[in-house]
Amino acid sequence: MLGIGILVFFTVVALGAPLLTPYDPITRTKNIASDLAYPSWFKYLPSYGKPSENLNPIKNPDFNTATSLQDWKFVANTTPSPTYSFNSDLGGPSTGPGCVAITFTRDTSQQAEAVKANLTEEFYYPYEGPPQRFMGEIYVKVDGVQDARPWGVEIKVFIQQAGGETRYLWSARQGGDYRSGAWITPSLVGEAGTYPPLIDSNMVDPQQAIFSKQTNYKYGVELTFSKDVNASNVYIDDFDLRLYGRNFGLLGTDNSGRDIFTQLLYGTRISLLVGLLASLISVSLGLIIGLVAAYMGRLVDEGLMRFTDMFLVLPELPLLLVIVAVMGASIWNIILIIGFLGWMGFARTVRSQALSLKERPFVEAAKALGSGRTHIITRHILPNVMNLVYVTLAITVPGAIMSEAYISFLGLYDPYIMTWGRMFHDASEVTGGYAKWWWTIPPGLCIAIISISFVLIGYALDEILNPKLRERR
Repeated sequence: MLGIGILVFFTVVALGAPLLTPYDPITRTKNIASDLAYPSWFKYLPSYGKPSENLNPIKNPDFNTATSLQDWKFVANTTPSPTYSFNSDLGGPSTGPGCVAITFTRDTSQQAEAVKANLTEEFYYPYEGPPQRFMGEIYVKVDGVQDARPWGVEIKVFIQQAGGETRYLWSARQGGDYRSGAWITPSLVGEAGTYPPLIDSNMVDPQQAIFSKQTNYKYGVELTFSKDVNASNVYIDDFDLRLYGRNFGLLGTDNSGRDIFTQLLYGTRISLLVGLLASLISVSLGLIIGLVAAYMGRLVDEGLMRFTDMFLVLPELPLLLVIVAVMGASIWNIILIIGFLGWMGFARTVRSQALSLKERPFVEAAKALGSGRTHIITRHILPNVMNLVYVTLAITVPGAIMSEAYISFLGLYDPYIMTWGRMFHDASEVTGGYAKWWWTIPPGLCIAIISISFVLIGYALDEILNPKLRERR
């Protein structure tokens, strides 16, 4: 019952993985966390302080409704002052209609001077330590300026610590495809048509000095209309800031910022799939070869047993690695190879049992009645060896799971799926990866526990189906 309970638990986890976690185990979901983040429960450990966690301080970055402007503050320093409003018709390419419209007009009779305006949102940073990384985005569109390079409107993104200096994080002049009347696609590397993170703290704040203490911060965009501009409209959308802390989730993240807990859940379904299918293949092959060899006898028996002996003396691991490397590391190839290399021992067991059964009186009686070979094998011998099939099938699953684990650990894994063995491999590729025990111990424990469950089930089936072990009541 314990083995069945454990197996049911892992089956529920395998089937419910998409419901238990929203992330993808293979593809890095867009900036869900920083690389190599600690588990979030580390904050409860003694002497660990109050480490930073993920924080999305901007409440309404997409400006989809007019009420989204309530959290933003607009300030201009001169007269005439630009005005700002909600525009329901225009919007950035990624979020659709809805954006902030900043309108500037100047009478030609007024003195020409540069006009500056800021759009900011204030938030509180609650953690003692700085975030592992922070990133931001913005989309900007400028109308009414004929000369697009350099612009008559200077655009800068900044952040300001309460009582501290203003730190400029990005300027529209840093690169990108900047055309008047079109949405700007920001790029730190100047590649037109791309949309990488606008602000990356690895570039603009490598010393992690900006978020140095718990206090209020202002995040905003600064617009400077040059003295040559008399009329212009600036549209801003998708103006966001995301802070990625040093802690995330139940098991943290790997070196690619992927959720380790998600990898553990999705690895469950692959381990069960590999274990069950590979064991089914190996047991089926062993059953067929053992029955045929025992009943046919003579040259057939001799040939099949020598073929079995040949595979028995081959070293399993090197042979597995060579065949997987040649055929390709598809999960279906791995299942087939493990299954085709695991039937030899069971074939000998079935053969020995079948040799005894075919001399029994009921088999002789079936022959006397004119039964054919196929009828005798399927109707008389096969039912009497099925107890071996059930027990062997249960006990073989842990070996198949382990085979897949060490194949993946050595680097021959399917790149499109996540397995427990691949988690070990990924940890080995990172300097100090094995020291991060929350990354390596959970998949190891899962392999051990699920193997124990099948072993318990196998022993229980053996006691139930084997007359020699059946207790008298």
